[in-house]
Amino acid sequence: MSQLANMCFLFSLMQALVLRSTSDLRVWKTFIFCLLVGDIGHLYSLKELGVHKYWDLMSWTISDLGIPVSYFGMALRIAFLAGIGMGGSKTIKAKKTA
Repeated sequence: MSQLANMCFLFSLMQALVLRSTSDLRVWKTFIFCLLVGDIGHLYSLKELGVHKYWDLMSWTISDLGIPVSYFGMALRIAFLAGIGMGGSKTIKAKKTA
């Protein structure tokens, strides 16, 4: 659990520092995609506990609370990569031409 907490801290620190250092949308999308792969890997690593571990909320212990955090992070990353909430293509095009 300490290693997982350290990785989450590292991801948070990288997001805070790397993404604030650039406004290049390609860098953002590449970085967010890599974090999405990490989220998928984290959830996949739980497969040995059984499929019920992903969905059976009543069987979760305090240490399983990383599961909904990963799902929430994945949802936010997928939304970003899909352009949801980005102001449409006009905003993105305006940034590219500016």
